[in-house]
Amino acid sequence: MRVFVKDIEVLSNSSLIFTMHTKVNGKCTKISLICNKTEKDGEYDVVYDGYNLFRIIETAYEHYIIFHLNNINQKQNFQLMELYARKPDVSPKVKEKFVRYCQGMEIPKENILDLTQVDRCLQARQSEAAQVSSAE
Repeated sequence: MRVFVKDIEVLSNSSLIFTMHTKVNGKCTKISLICNKTEKDGEYDVVYDGYNLFRIIETAYEHYIIFHLNNINQKQNFQLMELYARKPDVSPKVKEKFVRYCQGMEIPKENILDLTQVDRCLQARQSEAAQVSSAE
């Protein structure tokens, strides 16, 4: 689930298209996922490495968005918090808020990672907005 999200597009039916890059066999590979809106406001689902149900926790549309995701698959179920930003980095205040959300979901501090410091298809990130932080 460590990916570089290039963009998120809203469709006319309120579904979302995530365009991202992830490493497959050591090579950056572009993938697109259509996430369907559920009946709940701000909640979406998609099948990718299992069934994923996620909701928007908070957003400042011009700057960042925070998601909470639950992944259910045959190997292991897990939750993931994600912070995406339009620029490669966000303010320390936003990062602190994100950490508080993670701790509220009982994600241990040692599992909160700043993915701007990790190679996730860096060549795809050269001129794009970056996924700023994620927690597993």
